Amino acid sequence: MRPLPAILLLAALGACGRPAVPRPAAAPAAAPVAAPAPAPAAAAETPAEQQWVYSSVGKRDPFRSYLADAAGAAATLVTRCGTPLGRFEVEQLKLVAVVTGLEDPVGMVEAPNGVGYALRRGACVGKNGGVVAAVRSGEVIISEWAVRADGSRDATQTVLRLPSERTPYVEE
Repeated sequence: MRPLPAILLLAALGACGRPAVPRPAAAPAAAPVAAPAPAPAAAAETPAEQQWVYSSVGKRDPFRSYLADAAGAAATLVTRCGTPLGRFEVEQLKLVAVVTGLEDPVGMVEAPNGVGYALRRGACVGKNGGVVAAVRSGEVIISEWAVRADGSRDATQTVLRLPSERTPYVEE
């Protein structure tokens, strides 16, 4: 057996049972002499300590998976329309004509820029990737997927109707 580890072990065991010896208190220091107050100009020259503030606005959540964000972005790209009608909201379109009696009925809408477009069943319409579900007499039904703030999707239907024909009241 080596003597050094045995000596360290005995010293550690011997020190465990002894009470702590209080150390003598330091002698009181002489009272400090009051220094003159700094001039106001000297206080203005010292740079103020800057506070650091973090804002998460416009930044990705570091605790969300990057792959989940990429998959969500790919899913939204699939539902968007690449047609000229994909630039407008469905509520901005105005139904101006409906042609029924055909095998595939056609509705005509006017975009906010004044251009007319023909709609058939299955056509892509709107910024949310809506699809024309039906073209009926006097109306066109568009189905969309609305994405909520929590990420869930709800199916919604928007009905575009022809404006009602009002006959002007004419007095004779």
